[in-house]
Amino acid sequence: MPLFAYRCSDCAHQFETLSRFDEIPACPACGGAQVERQLSLIARPAAGGESTESCAAMAGGAPCPSCPALAGQM
Repeated sequence: MPLFAYRCSDCAHQFETLSRFDEIPACPACGGAQVERQLSLIARPAAGGESTESCAAMAGGAPCPSCPALAGQM
């Protein structure tokens, strides 16, 4: 099953969950069924094969100073 990112229209909670393409999950924060699928980026593994934490830019926020997107590495 793929990992999808969602945003709840009722409480604005953002979350990720494993679900089938045709499934619409309930919001884990408020239980609401009005969720919107969001663009979900796949993290690129770091050198050496270890994964690193995603920076805020990958989640739609402002990029951090060491962001690969700023350095042209993406």
